[in-house]
Amino acid sequence: MKKLIPAALAVLAFASAAVAQDYTKLADETFKYVKAGTFGKPSVAKKTQKISLGQVRVHFKTVTSKESSARGRVADVTVYLDSDLTTGDLQQLTNNFYSRLTSKLNAIGIDSVPFESIKRTEYYAEKLSKQSEEKGADFDGERGQAWVSVNAYDGPVFVRWNPEGTVEIIGFGQQKKLAKTAETTDGDLMTVDVVLDFASIMLSAEVKQDRQGWFYGDPYFYSDYSIGGLMNVSKSYVYLVNRKNGFDQYMLAQPIAERIGYADKPREDASKARYRASKAFGGETHSFTPLVITAKREKYMMAAAKALDRYADMLAEKFKVLRGGEPTAAKLTEKPTDSTTLKEEEKRAKGNNEPTAVTRGEMKDAAQAAQKAGKYQLAADYYEKLAAADPENAAKYNVQRGVLYLNYIKDLKKAIEIFTLVINERPDAPDGYYNRGTAYTQNSDWKRAKKDLDKAIELDPRWVEAYLNRGIVLLNMKKLDDALADFTRGIELNPRIPNLYRARALVYRTRGDAALAAADELRAAQIEQGRY
Repeated sequence: MKKLIPAALAVLAFASAAVAQDYTKLADETFKYVKAGTFGKPSVAKKTQKISLGQVRVHFKTVTSKESSARGRVADVTVYLDSDLTTGDLQQLTNNFYSRLTSKLNAIGIDSVPFESIKRTEYYAEKLSKQSEEKGADFDGERGQAWVSVNAYDGPVFVRWNPEGTVEIIGFGQQKKLAKTAETTDGDLMTVDVVLDFASIMLSAEVKQDRQGWFYGDPYFYSDYSIGGLMNVSKSYVYLVNRKNGFDQYMLAQPIAERIGYADKPREDASKARYRASKAFGGETHSFTPLVITAKREKYMMAAAKALDRYADMLAEKFKVLRGGEPTAAKLTEKPTDSTTLKEEEKRAKGNNEPTAVTRGEMKDAAQAAQKAGKYQLAADYYEKLAAADPENAAKYNVQRGVLYLNYIKDLKKAIEIFTLVINERPDAPDGYYNRGTAYTQNSDWKRAKKDLDKAIELDPRWVEAYLNRGIVLLNMKKLDDALADFTRGIELNPRIPNLYRARALVYRTRGDAALAAADELRAAQIEQGRY
């Protein structure tokens, strides 16, 4: 069975969302629960009233690159961070992050155990004596990455997590000691590790040719570096243990980014180890000179603090959702199921000797009230009655009715029938074609969907959502270049729709352009966080 890539936007009539709701939903989706052993569902975070924040560890990236090159004309490069930062600066950032995270958890009703109380526990002393080398700054590197790991308040590592490796396997004895520490401090023990990356990097390399198609002289290749001016938490790991040996694990499902300038223009540095990019050029071996990003201490610390603060906001919001303090955006917009028809409503009103909607104004109000109450069939019936009573505006009411069948009643066949009626009523208006094309998209009828969306764009070349949905259709039809062109055109028309970037990232990832895909995914996250 072919995998369906769903339409990214709803039909135009209801294509809107509240930013505040999106933030809650984004936080809920950003932290992914990791099942462990026989424990099937998160339980500790839902019930926690007090937390012992025993470990807050930040892994500050200093070198970032990739092992394998992307396909086509894009290759990953190694980039080095050059700054007058000291380990004392990184310690200050980490300590402040600890304080901010504690404060934000307190703000949603979760008490915190003072760090001094955690330091007095038996397991803290044991870890400190066995892992004295893991206090403070820990310099490490693996697979083209390097970082400085700093523990808040110079504490030991309760649960070890390598940014480029796997989480430490926790045995029964260690788990028991973690639970004992939670009991001693009277707060569920939590450890937090985050990887703070300093750049989004892309190297574009092209072959030089003259007008006759002959190569220029050596070198044949030239490169263009594009450095994203952003700071982001690219990975994180949260471990939470209660006194009864229960535990939750969470990992970051998508990056948390802050778009902020913190560095000067990058420069090449031939003295650094060269990075090979042969895979990007059909097996030929070419090397690209590594880049150095020069960051001023004050600017870096400000950008890093903002990114860590954003992470603390998101994690606190996730805890709020888990504890039932705030429903997700999906729940906020969810309406109760009610299949009451207009005929049934009129019968009920007659039996109770109640008035019914008769005039156009009354029927409009009744339709809107029914929709708000989640009575979608009743609302659709009112719009059908309005279309019959007001032929001049029938198409408008039928669009509203069709959207209800498409998005809420979930009857695609009926929705397509209604949008066909709209097209017959107004053959030169784009909304009927757009809406029917969206219905065909949800029905995986790619050819009919493309034909309708082609017509919608022909009639309204600036309809952004039409480019998005047609791009999704083209992606499912394996026409990657055409899909890429549609998503890019949509971004040109409106650069603040995150789903356009996510859709284009799908094309890039399908083509093997991992760097470009990552850049678009980050941009989508920034827009949803209200930071771009």
